[in-house]
Amino acid sequence: MYCLREIASRKGFSYIQSRQALNSVVKITSKKKHPELITFKFGSNNSAGVEISAVERYLIPNAGDATKVIKQQIMKVLDALESS
Repeated sequence: MYCLREIASRKGFSYIQSRQALNSVVKITSKKKHPELITFKFGSNNSAGVEISAVERYLIPNAGDATKVIKQQIMKVLDALESS
């Protein structure tokens, strides 16, 4: 998953602010008071449970639609990893 930030001085250009593997998404949450603020928790599963390595928050218009698409992409990646 890539987070891009627009370069104000160059229209149509952006730089990569952060990137995380889709299979490292542990949890996606939002608050009822602010449903457009989405929190992604990244980490890995181990014998002691889930170890969170990063947390990123995004303000996303139409967050429900966006998270649905992201969840579908995560499931595709996990299915591909299991079948290989």
